[in-house]
Amino acid sequence: MGALAEYVKRKFGVNTRSYPITDPVSCLTTVTRILPNNPDRLGYTLVNLGDTAMYVAWDRDVLASHGIYVAQTGGSFSLAADEDGELVGYELFGIAITSANDIFTMVTEAA
Repeated sequence: MGALAEYVKRKFGVNTRSYPITDPVSCLTTVTRILPNNPDRLGYTLVNLGDTAMYVAWDRDVLASHGIYVAQTGGSFSLAADEDGELVGYELFGIAITSANDIFTMVTEAA
């Protein structure tokens, strides 16, 4: 186990694994579930690769007036359990503004 893995294990008290989410890889102009509920998730980063902004929220009511703005072409959103608490494990939903956006999502969870 490397020094970084040891540090993360001490910080969270468990072994962890990180991996990219492969479904969905797009956020649509209709409400899209990006992450399912997962009480073992310790953190994630979402990157909007599309040409239009999008919004994320922890319920299906996500809209421009009810969500967190994620800018186009590289805007990102991330949470970590040590700073954001149990919110990290909640479902995450998104909606793109004018066209579907490719997204990249990386997750860290208890192994």
